[in-house]
Amino acid sequence: MNNKNIKYSVETFMVTLLLILFAIMVSILIFEGSSTYKKVLNSKESEENARIALSFINMKIKQNDLANRVYLDYYEGFDNTIVIEYGNEEEGLFSYIYFKDGALYECYSEGVLSDELSTKIVDVNGGSLNISEDGLIESRISVNGRDISRLSAIRTKYERVVQE
Repeated sequence: MNNKNIKYSVETFMVTLLLILFAIMVSILIFEGSSTYKKVLNSKESEENARIALSFINMKIKQNDLANRVYLDYYEGFDNTIVIEYGNEEEGLFSYIYFKDGALYECYSEGVLSDELSTKIVDVNGGSLNISEDGLIESRISVNGRDISRLSAIRTKYERVVQE
């Protein structure tokens, strides 16, 4: 082999090596960019689901805020549940809104709360419902390590009579 062929072979080898290195770096960049995009997208989707859940709860309370028709109750296996009693044409029907197994559910039934009759509204990481003495229902959802909450005022106070 003469000197020119060896120089040409080394140059070709180095160019090929640089092209391979460039291809590897581009692949790593694409993979990392895709991974970051998926994380951002999942974070935004979690926040959007939390807003949907909080808006749904607020809307249901506002739609059905009649005297003694909206209150918070506890049912075994369901934690705190918003109970909406319907009137007029829907007399005897109830809506139960609750968090369970990482989702917000609504059960529309004739007085019986059950998982079989419930409809999943939206997936959320976790949520809780609480009521204050002045009739504010607080809906709280954990999203990406922080809590998002909304207060919904019950304009017509519920004075529950406990039968003994």
